[in-house]
Amino acid sequence: MALSSLVGSTLGKYQLVELIGKGGMATVYKGLQTDVDRFVAIKVLPPHPGQDATYVERFRQEARTIARLQHPHIVPLYDYGSERDVLYLVTPFISGGSLSSRIRRGALPLETVDTLVGQIASALDYAHRNGVIHRDIKPDNVLLNDDDFPLLSDFGIAKLVESSSASLTGTGGLIGTPAYMSPEQAQGLPVDTRSDLYSLGVVTFEMLTGRQPYHDETAMQIVMKHINAPVPSLREAAPNVSEALDAVLMQALAKEPDARFQTASAFASALHIAVQDQEEPLNTVALSPAEAAAVRARTTPPPARTASPAVPAQDTQSATPSTTIVVREAGGLNNPFVLLGGFALIALLVVAVLLLTRPQVAGPIAQDATPSAAARATAATVISRPTALPSFGGGFFSTASTLGDSINVRVTDLPAPPAGGFFAAWLVDSETGDTLSLGRLTVDPNGDGQLTYTSDDGLFLPGAFDTLLITGERSVNSLPAGTTVYVGQVPSAVSSALHAVLVETSSPEADGKPAYRGSLLSGALNEAEIARNHAGLAAGATTPGSMHTHNEHTINILNGTRVDYDGSGEGQNPGLGYGLGYFLDRIDAALNEAVGAASATAELQAQAELIRVCLRNATVWRDAVITLEMQFLSEDDVAAVQTGLARSTELASYILDGTDLNGNGTVEPFEGECGLRQIEQYGIAVANLLLRPGDPSLPALRPAEATVEPTVTAQPTSDYDPNAEN
Repeated sequence: MALSSLVGSTLGKYQLVELIGKGGMATVYKGLQTDVDRFVAIKVLPPHPGQDATYVERFRQEARTIARLQHPHIVPLYDYGSERDVLYLVTPFISGGSLSSRIRRGALPLETVDTLVGQIASALDYAHRNGVIHRDIKPDNVLLNDDDFPLLSDFGIAKLVESSSASLTGTGGLIGTPAYMSPEQAQGLPVDTRSDLYSLGVVTFEMLTGRQPYHDETAMQIVMKHINAPVPSLREAAPNVSEALDAVLMQALAKEPDARFQTASAFASALHIAVQDQEEPLNTVALSPAEAAAVRARTTPPPARTASPAVPAQDTQSATPSTTIVVREAGGLNNPFVLLGGFALIALLVVAVLLLTRPQVAGPIAQDATPSAAARATAATVISRPTALPSFGGGFFSTASTLGDSINVRVTDLPAPPAGGFFAAWLVDSETGDTLSLGRLTVDPNGDGQLTYTSDDGLFLPGAFDTLLITGERSVNSLPAGTTVYVGQVPSAVSSALHAVLVETSSPEADGKPAYRGSLLSGALNEAEIARNHAGLAAGATTPGSMHTHNEHTINILNGTRVDYDGSGEGQNPGLGYGLGYFLDRIDAALNEAVGAASATAELQAQAELIRVCLRNATVWRDAVITLEMQFLSEDDVAAVQTGLARSTELASYILDGTDLNGNGTVEPFEGECGLRQIEQYGIAVANLLLRPGDPSLPALRPAEATVEPTVTAQPTSDYDPNAEN
């Protein structure tokens, strides 16, 4: 069936009522799902002659993978199907605009860019953890609803086109959009998750400046610039950009994947820090070619001299290269990549000739600008660059009865077990050798195994063990006796950090703070809860004096101070005396130690971000509460500030419980959503153990003695009675 005839027809249970978009990747129709009377978007993939059951099944496998992506910032896949040689996907119909339409109106404010990148990064990291690479990150694929809530669309469509179309699997080419292609993607090399991160860097550059980093007359020339041209400086478009912000974008746009940020959350964190240090809004200007060249000369390092052209390293977790050049960009016949037929091979040969013959010293090939010492210090906690490697399942901690008392082990691609034997799972403490048997794996005919273990003694598993072993055994033993097939391991500092954050730690009296014993999280929760109570008491006050008293209490509780704000002659602090920041800083320091270990992986950084984002949210809300309460101290009309008092109480509640910002019924570890209570919920995921082949170096193993490690909660110790006041 010709695609031009689909309007007015049906695909499955969907009536195609309007053509709303057409590109190389897919043709998009507005459809009506009659059984529930709702409009949907139907994306039809390019057809090809001779489509057979093999291609259809490959399409379905890829579509099922995409359908499993459930994230607030990812457009969900409702349905998919194949009918009359037409492969199609069904997603929600979103009538709002895209990020592209926003950028066309000019550069976005720094704070908006910071928020959008954080939200998009959370979606990318989620997809990457689930083994899905987008391959076509660009502003057109970031949809915005009426509240400017970003939704990343077309996840995996490039891979679907690559996997399901015979015209894309024969000669080796490109899939993507020239303006946003990573250098490795532009060369037709295998790509991994870091290709998406490069594209996100391009989108961020465009949001900050209103223009793309590379321009030229043809798509081919733009592609070549992504491969060859020096990494552009933000100063070419915004001369007042800070050194730190410029360095973050240069790292995001590094030619070599290893030189970039290794997770989207690491990039978002570094950007957030740099945005906070940018003292004034970016002043975007149009530089003359000579001025732009002068800026490049000041910010670009000398070209790398190599014996042969440098190309990005091919990671082991790479997708199969595409075949025919299929660069998706508007431009009709002016775009040389649209001419697929006979011109595709010619274009590919041109790329190859240019790559092989360009002078070695014409410009940096795989070298990006080195961030200054100041910029490195600014983003010191987020610029480490571990490489993501393919995993074969893992151990994922959860809570059944007590915190972290359960682990779900899932393993893929298991070989045949030993003759008459089975596969077993074990948790090990790599420092002591303590080993806990989790039992036998249940393995299906495809070599996928699983088991769930829950400690009868309520043991906090992620704080007691840092290694997961999958072994082939011939008999039941208390310790591993067979060959190790897969191993998952995190630095021992991760277990120590989680123990301090979620179970127990102690600190002596120092700097005017009393001695503390308990979990860092429980201390933060106690301070935040007392502060919320006093913000509420201020909101319920009937006189200015009573309101000011509780304003003072709220500020001092959150700051850990005893300042006389209300002029009573004595500064009062009904809290624990530490301040919320005391605990948040120590939680952050524990995380830094864990992810800063030499063996820290990209996945570990992403998992740690589940806690970091909640810490950042709590800090932002704390600062907002303090700002409001300080303002109330100068007000003498209680009725006039009731709206502000209610808002302060609401924000104080967010510190504890977070808020369902995206309205999906769940408070998740995203910017503007999670609070302190979600740290317990999501924090144990930091210790999740991804399985890979290997044989770890461990001390002599011994059976572990399970002991209960209850969370020690520090109770408020204060003789102040809030009920004694109005």
